[in-house]
Amino acid sequence: MRPHSPLPASPPQGAPPAARGPRGAWAPALLLAGAVACEPGKGGLPEAGGAGLGGAGVSDGDGDGFLADEDCNDRDAAVHPAAVELCDGIDNDCDGDVDEGLLEPWYLDEDGDGFGDPRTAVEACAAPAGRVPRGDDCDDARADVHPGADDACDGIDNDCDGLVDGGASAATWHRDADGDGYGDPGAAVEACDPPAGHTAEAGDCDDADPASHPGADEVCDAADNDCDGDVDEGVTLTWYQDADGDGWGRLEAPVEACALPPGYAAAPGDCDDGELAVHPDADEVCNGVDDDCDGDLDDADVDVLDAARWYADADGDTFGDAGAALDACAAPLGHVADNTDCDDDELGIFPGADEVCDGLDNDCDAAVDDADPDLLDPTPWYADADLDGVGAGAPIWACAPPAGAVADGADCDDGDLSVYPGAPEACDGLDNDCDGDDDEGVLGTGAACPAVDCAEILTDNPSAGSGAWQLFAGVYTCDMTTDGGGWTRVKASAPIWGTGYDNTGYNSEGFTWDEVMVSHASGSVHAHCTWPTDLPGCNNLGLRFGSESWGLPLNWGASLCGLGTVSYASATRYPGGQLFVISRTSSTDLVRVGTLEGIAACTTSDNPGSAWVDVWVRR
Repeated sequence: MRPHSPLPASPPQGAPPAARGPRGAWAPALLLAGAVACEPGKGGLPEAGGAGLGGAGVSDGDGDGFLADEDCNDRDAAVHPAAVELCDGIDNDCDGDVDEGLLEPWYLDEDGDGFGDPRTAVEACAAPAGRVPRGDDCDDARADVHPGADDACDGIDNDCDGLVDGGASAATWHRDADGDGYGDPGAAVEACDPPAGHTAEAGDCDDADPASHPGADEVCDAADNDCDGDVDEGVTLTWYQDADGDGWGRLEAPVEACALPPGYAAAPGDCDDGELAVHPDADEVCNGVDDDCDGDLDDADVDVLDAARWYADADGDTFGDAGAALDACAAPLGHVADNTDCDDDELGIFPGADEVCDGLDNDCDAAVDDADPDLLDPTPWYADADLDGVGAGAPIWACAPPAGAVADGADCDDGDLSVYPGAPEACDGLDNDCDGDDDEGVLGTGAACPAVDCAEILTDNPSAGSGAWQLFAGVYTCDMTTDGGGWTRVKASAPIWGTGYDNTGYNSEGFTWDEVMVSHASGSVHAHCTWPTDLPGCNNLGLRFGSESWGLPLNWGASLCGLGTVSYASATRYPGGQLFVISRTSSTDLVRVGTLEGIAACTTSDNPGSAWVDVWVRR
């Protein structure tokens, strides 16, 4: 049955709001006005989705509150215009778009490093297989290339920041100019790969010499071949001064050199370097000279020619040792004609001696100690702690020597093997020979026995030669011959004229001196007189001690260049040669020296030249 007339498009005026549909459309909630036609079996209601009043689809088939004319799927209660859009491939909110605002881009990750190729984006609600949410991989074929990766020195943009090797840690390379595999530590560059002519190894001390580098063999060439800071270490030889040319040098003042210097020999031990016939290989003859340098003269030497037979009396008991014969011109010291001593190492052992409790056959009768009826008191012994053969301390009385004890108790330091009566004195600050004096005769020969000045060295050892000596202030050059010697050089080659003059005061070490000597070193200058050739006739040098005025050893004229000067003429003497000496009394003053015209820079145009002097002091 059909209605006689259609429903109005809008509710009647004054109808209550409850009669409206979800969007304000008029809804037939109660009885329909007018007659309706009923189809059999429908109970008078239209089918869901069928034609409603007026022929329009006005039913709500899924019960979601929205009629079919607005609901884009009236069979699904989760789909209607007010629904929340879900990422499920359905237009949940009926706006004509599917999953809008919920899709995300996903990128293909071929190398599995978690970063995808930006050119392979697809949109989906969840990650498709093999895809990742980040699409900023600059090389999706390498798992070690992606944003945040460590940049390495490999020519690749590992971290995708657009820079190749931009954050890589470069290595340090050193210039190797001589190609020996070691570079100059002061010439380094940073780079991924070694630049041409560079190496990773540093430490070359001479990058212009391929033979000089760490680990090189040291050779005798005055160069530090192995770069250890020492020159020619371990490759030089010791040579000894041989003044008489006999092939044997004296022990004093040896030199280290690669080859034999003129006037030197390889063998030491010459006891008289002024006599060609005296040396350790010479024959001993009866001439009152120690020809073979063994410390014995003539008859005292077992090698003496044409001599009588004598026997050593080592213990001085006037009885000799039959097993220690010596041929000599006359009885050598410590030798006798008798040869019946049965123990020539003991003074109390000889035929007829008193027998004592010492474990020895004192009277040479073949009976020892208790077996001898002539035994007297026991013998004193002395502890020898350093085993140098000489003991010290209180005597130990015993028949036989206790362990570690000796008969001689005169050692002045029984804790040092090098200290005992008669020991050679050494430069060690000790009284080696127990004579009450330390380092006598060896002052200045080493750091352990420095001298105050050169004068002290000459006093300690009158035969000391000129050269370098150890003083408390350091190593200094000493003149041991000029004007009696003992001069300490406080300045070598001091400039006294020309642009080199600098008004420097010498003797900054504070040596005490009574005399100062100025000697010509090199160069010449003409200032009223030519120096140094006519130095004794006119001295154009000025000397200044401490803060005093400039003084003149000899006032040679009235032109003093405006300087206030004093005269040292009465204190000056000329020992000879190109030098002069000025006497003072116990001074420690600085010494300044220079030509007056150089000091005051006056009238220099007519006084050309440059000269240098050495300055010495002596007390």
